Amino acid sequence: MANPPGEPIWYELLSRDSAVTEPFYTAVLGWRFTDAGMDGGMDGPAAYRFIKHGEGEYDFVGGAMQLTPEMLAGGARPTWVTYFCVEDVDAAAARIAERGGSVLMAPFDIEGAGRMAFVTDPQGIAFYVMRGLPDMDSPDIDSQVFAAEGSHDGRCGWNELITPDLDAALGFYREIFGYDTDERMSMGPEMGDYVFLKAGERTIGAAMATMAGSEPCWRFYFRVPDIESARSAVEANGGSVVFGPEDVPGDEVVIMAHDPEGTIFGLLAPRKD
Repeated sequence: MANPPGEPIWYELLSRDSAVTEPFYTAVLGWRFTDAGMDGGMDGPAAYRFIKHGEGEYDFVGGAMQLTPEMLAGGARPTWVTYFCVEDVDAAAARIAERGGSVLMAPFDIEGAGRMAFVTDPQGIAFYVMRGLPDMDSPDIDSQVFAAEGSHDGRCGWNELITPDLDAALGFYREIFGYDTDERMSMGPEMGDYVFLKAGERTIGAAMATMAGSEPCWRFYFRVPDIESARSAVEANGGSVVFGPEDVPGDEVVIMAHDPEGTIFGLLAPRKD
């Protein structure tokens, strides 16, 4: 099945010190970090790494890279970022600019991966748009890094947009990705609506307005088998839990955490009675 426009097809961890972050995520999520073997002119800690959740050749979660001194001097900081599928990267980048977003890196190609551009929405929240290379056996792009169902421990299971202008953001993402945003859930008068984002036939996550103390961003929840064990692993390996555990619809429970560098991420597990 091909990935529809607006579905995440890659996740990327940018770290200040990969010697700190890689062992942390391995302890919490069981990930393996492997050399991607990409000829990008960087080696050592700055070399691009694949993140895998299993032993299979294609058990990808995404990629990871240590920020160089030049990147840090230019304003880059540790974060998680996602790549959204689009049919035409150049056209998507042009639409993003026309509708108030910014193109931080114009469309470019990476051999063996595809074409992409680094952009922001009108509220300044960064992400990539990407057209990946099709599988040799199929003309379709079929990334499996996003796992909407709960059986794929280690993969991302939910994508959450935290934005200072919810209505404007929803209009923008509908224009760019064609999201269906008709379904929503009230979280009360203070928090407002939690608006679900549907790409094609699959709900990929939701959007909500920023609250006091929250930073505008895309947040990603990775699947674990047991939330209490994961919480203990976060705290035992230099991270901190900032929210939860909290029950959520779908018989699941979540926590929000910081890794040792302060990068925010979420964990999602089945609810246990």
